[in-house]
Amino acid sequence: MLRDLHVTDLALIEDLTLEFGPGLNVISGETGAGKSLLQRAVAMALGVRTGTEIVRAGKEAARVEARFAWPPECADLEERVRARGVPLDDEDDLRVRRTVTRAGRGQVAMNGKTIPLAVLVEVGAALAQLQGQHESLRLSQAEAHLGMLDDFAGLGERAAEYRRLYAELGDRVARLEALERGAADLERRLEIARYDLEELVQAGIEDAAEGELLAGERARLRHADRLAAATAEALDRLYAGEAAALAAVEHHGARLRDLAEIDPALDTIAGGLEEASGPLAEAVRELQGYVDDLDADPQRLESVEERLALLDRLLRKHDVGDVAGLVARRAELESEIALSERDRSDPGALREELAKAADAAWTVAGELVEERRAASGRLAERMREELAQLGMEEARFTVEFESLAPTSTRGAAAALVRDGRALGPDGPHRAEFFLEANPGEGARPLVRVASGGELSRLMLALRNVTGGGSVPTLVFDEVDAGIGGAAGEKRCPPCLRTAPHLPPRDHV
Repeated sequence: MLRDLHVTDLALIEDLTLEFGPGLNVISGETGAGKSLLQRAVAMALGVRTGTEIVRAGKEAARVEARFAWPPECADLEERVRARGVPLDDEDDLRVRRTVTRAGRGQVAMNGKTIPLAVLVEVGAALAQLQGQHESLRLSQAEAHLGMLDDFAGLGERAAEYRRLYAELGDRVARLEALERGAADLERRLEIARYDLEELVQAGIEDAAEGELLAGERARLRHADRLAAATAEALDRLYAGEAAALAAVEHHGARLRDLAEIDPALDTIAGGLEEASGPLAEAVRELQGYVDDLDADPQRLESVEERLALLDRLLRKHDVGDVAGLVARRAELESEIALSERDRSDPGALREELAKAADAAWTVAGELVEERRAASGRLAERMREELAQLGMEEARFTVEFESLAPTSTRGAAAALVRDGRALGPDGPHRAEFFLEANPGEGARPLVRVASGGELSRLMLALRNVTGGGSVPTLVFDEVDAGIGGAAGEKRCPPCLRTAPHLPPRDHV
C-alpha cells in the first residue's frame, strides 16, 4: 500500500505531505484545487513519464517522494531490485524519490540508491494502479478485452506461458524463413551481427554499472580542485591546524576526566567527549585517505570522457537504456550468431525444433480457449449482478470470441495455422465485450453502443468483479464521472462494500 506522499514544487503544490491508512482514503475539494495533481504525483512516483511543465513557476525542480509497503507476493521483482543495489529495510518499505528539473533532467532513487527510470517503471506496475477520469475509455478498445477476461479468470500466468511459447515459435519460424530465403540473405544478416558483436567485444564492456561509475568519476575529476580545497581545509580544521577539533576534543575529554575526581558531575561530560573522539578520529582517517586518492589528472579526465562518449554512442545504436542493456545485447548477438550458423549447417534440426515448438504453443492455446470460454460465462453472470446495482437492471453483458484468420499457410509460417485458425500473440482468437443495454435491442459490440455513463458503470463493475488486478493500491480520480441520479447513489467501487472474495486493498 501507499503509506505517505511528499510533493514539492509540483505545479500548484508548493509543499505537501499526505499520510494514508489501510482501506479507503478520500481526497475532496473544489474544481481546480489540485486533486488530479496528486494523482499525477503518484504517477511520477510509479515511473510515468512527465514533462517539464509540471515544475512550479519560479522553481528549478519538482520533487515527489513516496513510501510504499513492499508487496509480499513480488519475490522475483524483489530479487531484481536488490540486484540493482537497492537496499530493502527491515520494515519492507520502499521509498521512491523522483526529481524533474526545469532543464529537462531527472533523477530517480529507491531507498537512497540512484536507479534508471526503466527500473522504477517495472517496480511501479507492481505497487499501484492508476484509474483516471478517462480510464473507462479503455473499455472502448476491443483489443484490451481479452486481458480483462484473463484478469477475471486468473489466467495471467497461463497467458504469460503462452506468450513465451509463441515467442519461441516465432523465433524458429523467423530462423527457418531466413534459411528458405537463401544463403545470401542469411549471410548478410550474419555479417551485420558479427560486426555489431565485434564492436561490443572491442568496447570491453563487462560491468553493468560502468556508466554510473564513470559518470561519478568524471564529476570528481571535473571538480578536483574544488574538492581538494574543501577537503584540505577540513583536514586543517579537524586535525592539522592550530586548535584542531580532534586534538581539542581529546585534550578536553582527558582534562575533564581528571577533574571528575573533584566533581563527579563532569564524568558524564568527559565520557561524551571521549565517545565523540573515536568517530571523529575515524572520519579524519577516511578524509586523509580520500585526499590521498583524489586525482586531478587531466589525461584521466580525457580518457573518461572518451569512454563515456563511446558508451553513449553504443547505447543509442542498440537502443538500450543502460550499460546492462549493452551486456545483454552482446549475449543476444552471440546466441543469434551461434544459432544461425548451426541452422545453416543442420536445417533438419531446426525443422524438428519448429515442430516441437508449434505443438507446445498449440497445446497451451487450446487450454486457454477452453478456460477463457468457461470464464466468459461466469464473467457475464457476475457482470449482470453488478450492473443491476448500478442502475442497469435490464442490461446483458456477454463475451464473444472470433478465431484469428491465417495470413499465410506457406513455408515456415504454416506452423502458425491449424484447422483454418491461426495463432496470434495472445492466442488463436480475439475476445470482445458485447452489451444489450435494453431487452429486445440485441447484443452489440460494447465499443459501438455504450454511452459515457454506461462505460463508467461498466468500468466500476469490472473493477469490482476482477478485484482490481494484483496490485495492492488502486488510485481513482473522479471515480463517479459519468454517473448521476439514482445510479450515483448506488455506485459501488470495490472499496465500498464487503466482498469476501477480494483481497484487502487500499484505494485512494
